[in-house]
Amino acid sequence: MSVITVGSKAHEQVVDITADVAALAASMGDGVCSLFTRHTTCALTVLTNEAGIAEDFLSVLRGLVPQTSAYVHDSADHVRAHVLSALVGPSVSVPVRDGRLGL
Repeated sequence: MSVITVGSKAHEQVVDITADVAALAASMGDGVCSLFTRHTTCALTVLTNEAGIAEDFLSVLRGLVPQTSAYVHDSADHVRAHVLSALVGPSVSVPVRDGRLGL
């Protein structure tokens, strides 16, 4: 098992970890690369790296889970982050063939 440590600079941000995962997959041969985040306000997904996609993705998520004070939890920002990450999910699986990600 390998670990990738990722930092962020904003409360809601898309961070491209493709190069990090590809570097680990290079020694795999064939198989499936399973990625999982243990942090409950972080999520993993696969997006195309086209201009505007990350911003559109975040915009749609913000529309699904609006910023409001109506949440029961004592921190609206915190509960919103938990809901957003639960909707996207904590894991992805990517096929690997000849040490290359099947993306």
